Amino acid sequence: MNNFIGVFFYLLILAITLLIYRKSDEFEPYLVWKLIGYTILGGFSFQFNEWKLPLGFFIYLLFFTNMKVNEKAKKRAVYLGLVIFLVSTIVPWIQNYIYEQPKEVAVQNTNFYDGSLAKEWENIHSKLGDRGYPVKVLDFDMAISDEGEIEDLDMYIEENATLGKVHYHITLSNEDKEFIVERRKVGTEGFHFASETLTEGEFFFKQIDLIRKPMLNEEGVDTYYLSASGQRTNYPQTDDDSYRIDTAGKRKVKKSELPTDAIVVDICDGNCDFRAYFLFDVLERMPPITEDNVLDIAQQQSSDIRSWLISHTGDGLGLEKDGEYFLTKDGKKEKVSKETYFKVLTETPKITINHNEPLLEVTVKNPYGEEPHQMEFTFNKEWREVNWVRFQ
Repeated sequence: MNNFIGVFFYLLILAITLLIYRKSDEFEPYLVWKLIGYTILGGFSFQFNEWKLPLGFFIYLLFFTNMKVNEKAKKRAVYLGLVIFLVSTIVPWIQNYIYEQPKEVAVQNTNFYDGSLAKEWENIHSKLGDRGYPVKVLDFDMAISDEGEIEDLDMYIEENATLGKVHYHITLSNEDKEFIVERRKVGTEGFHFASETLTEGEFFFKQIDLIRKPMLNEEGVDTYYLSASGQRTNYPQTDDDSYRIDTAGKRKVKKSELPTDAIVVDICDGNCDFRAYFLFDVLERMPPITEDNVLDIAQQQSSDIRSWLISHTGDGLGLEKDGEYFLTKDGKKEKVSKETYFKVLTETPKITINHNEPLLEVTVKNPYGEEPHQMEFTFNKEWREVNWVRFQ
């Protein structure tokens, strides 16, 4: 549709330019091309910060007002260009003004426990946005009564649309019957996150929907206030009550299970005399990196490390035949003593680890197997990743 309107607009400009040409006063070589040039001059603009200036029209006023031939036709062409400039400047502003006017969308179910936030957002997005575009929740605050009635809602959502980002600010009307939705196009600026692993908005709402009435049953609390960033975050060890929420229900989190990564919802009463943290989509706690497990964890990340270990460990290195023992070395079977045989299979490769915090500098050697017989790599304990691998 937009392409059709654009083609129609250019054809209309061309038609008006030809009409100006037909009403010109006298013959002039290449006049139609000159009129097109004057139209382009009148519409030429210069962008300065947020201001758009009709630079071409100013140039016309300074240098082209004393034309001798077909002055009226050329003047009309310049003013046609100025009209094009004004239309191209004003129309987008009007469109954006209309786009950013608050819209009302009826709440499908005012009771949190009976309804679904995921479906409420799906309804809003289908009416005011494009459900095909991914969204992120940037901030989420909601208040519900003890019986589950939604008393307040205030959240920001970012939509990653094709031509730029769109921010939604969603609140609840005074009667709690409609969502008030304000949209704003922010181009490519948006919010900046330190992490690339962002939580999709639809997934976040589905996690919030897991909360059921028995999970919020604190005696004497009339209203619960829920607050969240909408993104997965690191949840440290804390003295506050923490609960894991999933499809299996609600379970208290032990301190031994922390810290962990999760979608964290802070829940309070009015004065935060009661406070709890609900953890959703909890990642299992990763074991600390030690000298005993660094090799196992490193080979899970690096195919080079894994391949070297496969060819330098295990029963495939040895062969027992007629009471004699052999070990493979560079493609050949080498006869060894029984003691050497079992020592190589059970005690090698030999591992040396140098601590250079947060790095572990690891050297692994085995004289048997295939070349190369020595592998070196560094492992970053903070990032839990292999930095580099080399062989000798």
